[in-house]
Amino acid sequence: MTARPDACSTCGARAEPDQEYCLECGSRLVPLRRFSAVGRAWERRLGRYPGDWIWVSLLLLLVAAGSATAGIVAARDTGTASGAKTIVATSPVVTAPPAPPVTPTTTTTRTTAQPRRQPKPSEPIAWPARDGFTVVLASIPARGTGHADAEAKAKDALRRGLREVGILTSDRFASLHPGYLVVFAGVYDTLDEAQTAARRTLSRFPNAYAREITR
Repeated sequence: MTARPDACSTCGARAEPDQEYCLECGSRLVPLRRFSAVGRAWERRLGRYPGDWIWVSLLLLLVAAGSATAGIVAARDTGTASGAKTIVATSPVVTAPPAPPVTPTTTTTRTTAQPRRQPKPSEPIAWPARDGFTVVLASIPARGTGHADAEAKAKDALRRGLREVGILTSDRFASLHPGYLVVFAGVYDTLDEAQTAARRTLSRFPNAYAREITR
């Protein structure tokens, strides 16, 4: 075993054989070395030798580094092997066909015109709610049997082929003399139309004439 140094390696002060610390600078004196040759070479090259404990620390660091490296390599190999055995099945993506365009349905409501009820040829008609011109077939006094006579005259005109035959009560129209039942044939917009119709009627009713009807 090597005795403690005779002088402090830090400040060079002299030391006693059993002295642990330098009385000048307080540094710890170098303990006994097991690797004295290595320690002397360290001191000559680098200065103060820290002690033999440094070799034990270096050995532990090397062992720890080797264990860590082995663990990393083992984990990497395990991950690679596991990854090679893992199969992920994916189904193909099928794009749905586009929906057909929606065609708006237009509902067309047809309005059926109701035909105007035409009176039977054997029935007299009523005068429409307007002024106009007509062909007077007969003027019959309303008293007595006047209504029956007027209806018989109108039906006779219908049997002879005339159309739009009706009976007027003269009291309701300003253009007629009151007190009569007027049997007429046709409703016209102008006097000329009524006169033309009256001429065609003379062969069957010699007393027929055109007349304006106003309320």
